[in-house]
Amino acid sequence: MKKTLIVAILLAGFFTASAQVTTSSINGVVTQSAGKNTAGATIKATHQPSGTVYSGVSNSSGYFNLSNLRVGGPYLVEITYGNLQPVIYDDVYLQLGEPFAVDANLSQPKETSIEAVQMVSVGRNSRKNGATTVIGRKQIESMPTLSRSLQDFTRLTPQANGNSFGGANNRYNNITIDGAVNNDVFGLSGSGTPGGQAGTQPISLDAIQEIQVALAPFDVTQGNFTGAGVNAVTRSGTNKFEGSVYFFGRNENTIGKSVITGDKSSKFSETQYGVRVGGPLIKDKLFFFLNAESGRRTSPLAFNAGEAGTTMTNEIAQQIADYTLSKYGYDIGGYGPQDIQTQNNKIFGKIDWNINDKHQLAIRYNFIDAFDDNLSRSANFFRFGNNAYKFTNKQSGLVAELRSNFNSSFSNNLILGYSSIKDNRETAGSPFPQITILNIGNVSGASAEFGSQRSSFANELDQTIFEVTDNFKWNVGKSTFTLGTHNEFFSFRNLFINNLNGRWDFNSVADYLNNVPARVRATYSLIPGESRPEAKFSAAQLGFYAQGESEVFKNFRLTYGIRLDVPVIGDKPLRNPKIEASFPGYRTDNTPSGQLLWAPRAGFNYNVNGDRSLVLRGGVGVFTGRVPFVWLSNQYTNSGMLFGTVDARTTGINGGNGFDPNIENQQNMGSGSTRAEVNLISDDFKIPQVLRFNLAGDFRLPGGINATLEGMVSKTMNNIVYSDINISGSNANINPALSGGADTRPNYTGQRVNATDFTNVILLSNSSRGYTYSLTTQLQKSFAFGLDLMAAYTNGQSASINDGNSSTALSNWEFTQIVTSPNNPPLANSNFDIRHRTIGSAGYKIEYGRNKAFSTGFSLFYAGTSGSPFTYLYNGDVNGDGAFSNDLLYVPRNASEIKLVALTGSNAATVAQQWAALDSFIEQDPYLKTRRGQYAERNGARTPWEHRFDMRITQDLGITIKDRVHRFQLTFDIFNVGNLLNKDWGKSYFVSNNAYQLITYTTSGGGGYTFRAPKDNQAFNISDLASRWQGQFGVRYIF
Repeated sequence: MKKTLIVAILLAGFFTASAQVTTSSINGVVTQSAGKNTAGATIKATHQPSGTVYSGVSNSSGYFNLSNLRVGGPYLVEITYGNLQPVIYDDVYLQLGEPFAVDANLSQPKETSIEAVQMVSVGRNSRKNGATTVIGRKQIESMPTLSRSLQDFTRLTPQANGNSFGGANNRYNNITIDGAVNNDVFGLSGSGTPGGQAGTQPISLDAIQEIQVALAPFDVTQGNFTGAGVNAVTRSGTNKFEGSVYFFGRNENTIGKSVITGDKSSKFSETQYGVRVGGPLIKDKLFFFLNAESGRRTSPLAFNAGEAGTTMTNEIAQQIADYTLSKYGYDIGGYGPQDIQTQNNKIFGKIDWNINDKHQLAIRYNFIDAFDDNLSRSANFFRFGNNAYKFTNKQSGLVAELRSNFNSSFSNNLILGYSSIKDNRETAGSPFPQITILNIGNVSGASAEFGSQRSSFANELDQTIFEVTDNFKWNVGKSTFTLGTHNEFFSFRNLFINNLNGRWDFNSVADYLNNVPARVRATYSLIPGESRPEAKFSAAQLGFYAQGESEVFKNFRLTYGIRLDVPVIGDKPLRNPKIEASFPGYRTDNTPSGQLLWAPRAGFNYNVNGDRSLVLRGGVGVFTGRVPFVWLSNQYTNSGMLFGTVDARTTGINGGNGFDPNIENQQNMGSGSTRAEVNLISDDFKIPQVLRFNLAGDFRLPGGINATLEGMVSKTMNNIVYSDINISGSNANINPALSGGADTRPNYTGQRVNATDFTNVILLSNSSRGYTYSLTTQLQKSFAFGLDLMAAYTNGQSASINDGNSSTALSNWEFTQIVTSPNNPPLANSNFDIRHRTIGSAGYKIEYGRNKAFSTGFSLFYAGTSGSPFTYLYNGDVNGDGAFSNDLLYVPRNASEIKLVALTGSNAATVAQQWAALDSFIEQDPYLKTRRGQYAERNGARTPWEHRFDMRITQDLGITIKDRVHRFQLTFDIFNVGNLLNKDWGKSYFVSNNAYQLITYTTSGGGGYTFRAPKDNQAFNISDLASRWQGQFGVRYIF
């Protein structure tokens, strides 16, 4: 691996020694009368807040391109030539990654007495070609937000659905800040960013200048995603010393009542407070920006022992605690009220240095220290205090960017980045096996747990990432060419051993007190001298690209380029010879490395009328992403060579001697087994790629309305698919008596290729089946009196073979629902399918008073979605493939097509009663009633439509002191305003894991099915918290 890294670094140096954008640019053509191209015209763009000057000269074709410009503004752009009257563009604001078009005609001579200039108004001058959304500082400061997260703003992207974009898995996004990776590249965080599991954001919102969401940028310098590239750039200091001190807070009084029970929220407190300051160290030369922020959340634990609604009494809890302390000397922790804490501290610093008129250097540092307590209880599930764990996250990142404009023809952008991310689970109390006691209070299904939490006792993840990005540009004629490289080097240490400390089950409190265990499970190391084997490996993703941007004919610009990505895996998992003997052609030490993944792209921008009243744009190209490294880590952990397991019951436990608290002796509590799950990766596995098409038109309609019609289609080239190659195949169909012969799915009868050595042997390989499409219409208008309006509608569909929802190979296989072969799932709707989404926003601000120091602002965001897709399936292993949550439902036409068996016990029901209830449920379900006599489809059903309004109210109170305005700003954010107005509005719905097990399969009595109607005769649930209105107060001092 060391040699590979050295070669990669040398290759990176060859390209002048970011894949994602951090700057903007200004380009155009200078002409004289009769359209004659003007060579030698001087173009000067001044970033007025910092005094930074970017200048160039038009070439022989009249073309100029100013690169590496700061995002934002305002800019003053001056174009001069000889004795001709200058053209000046004032109040220019540049957007991240979108070239600003400036075409100037110098046709008038200078006035002889008083010099006059042509002041040009700025309209929609972007020269983008693909589907992108840019969220600027104005929107960041005015839009409603509770979590102060990037997601609160990326939802302005019409094709967004939470963290998913364009119907793709959110794991396939690439998130960068200042051009450096800010993904959760390992792939465990639901937010997609580092620290998500500890409840922290990757950076303070006050440090962000602008956000870009790029779904189809045909610029080959952008890559490493098949979903979207989310690029953010941070703020910088200017010539003006300015800053802010702020506080945001909410508690149980700023949240609505439960839409289910009508109860008030339990007590909690959540605050965010911080300070930012920026300014000049040397005017026009050296600038600084600092930001520090802390977040705190405190909420009391519910369902404590002895409280109403819980099965755990104080007497039982005290009995268990006293016995454990006296017998084993172990304190199991508290069982009464306690507070759960979530905390994060963020520090951000940045220096910008205008070295000279050709070079600018920016260096920034970001540090986060966060933790989230994990201890939860419910009515029938109780955890003592020492079963808690604290998820900790510490991360630091350093990025340096050197922007160089050598002359009017040549420029360069170099980015170096380093980040360190450490995630850890700290278990409470001293080490002890986890104990689960069932039937608490003699209530079936009620349980209690104490001891070191089994999946957290050995759970750590360290990541380091080093990046090198360099883009060299040169202008020739009316073209700009780019040669560049983007390289990421990773190092991982992943420790995860479930049940290392032992996991004991007792059927009752009495059994625990009498030392009569029902079951013990443990995992132990097979590596001599190494009690905690870890997955350690290094990897790299190398990218090289070349690109041209040319004005093919007047007002028509073409971008064309090619990108090469090369994934490299540096270390191999352990080799398991038993795999090679049972499955010829497969090896546990095979890793996907060194493939050459080519990605050609071409895009265009056509200013049809020359005044940007009608712009046609689009393109086609290949986008190469990455896979979460946890999917590769599975192969290192699950080679079958690291761990043995113990799973003993009743008399087979510890030679009949009962519980043993010694965590070092758990492997001797029963007969050990080396029979293991093994994860493999196909020899020719490729990281995800899609072929993406985009076509759009931007129109300027009467009344100053800007309209966009945009279509995007993606065809899967390489995506993931999982199979269990230890399944030997089907012998016949399932028992025809179960469905009167209507359900003809194959029966695998639990047969294994090698049942002695292996449980599941899960192979990760590729599929080219899958697609996404979206069609978007968007309208925007800004009024001179301060009102901004936007509305957009998106219709789309996403289909896949496997959505990759889990971090483990087994889960990704067994939770993909099928009818026929579990190793060849059909193409079906994706979990991330967006069928209909409508969004709208309105913002209004009025300034008044002396020096306009007072202002009142209002903003509103609306999102309406057609619900989430979900699947109807059986509870049980109908087809004998060993998976209990993957068999799609056969929807019976009548009672003869399902063999129901009587229910007994407290929920007793006859066969006739069950059929009547099932028939009624099918008939009232809008999806199932269309599938009678057929199988339910994966993600064929949908939850109801959801409508949500969020609002922010802002009031600025200003005072002028020595010609400087000081403002106190009050804000109130309200999410889900509809619920504030009416308790039945704004409801949100969900189905756990996007799948509902409607009918239960049982093997007793010759096999059959049982049915219990779901609550309220609905498969979906109401999300209680998401359905309530939630508010947050803020106060800020701005100077």
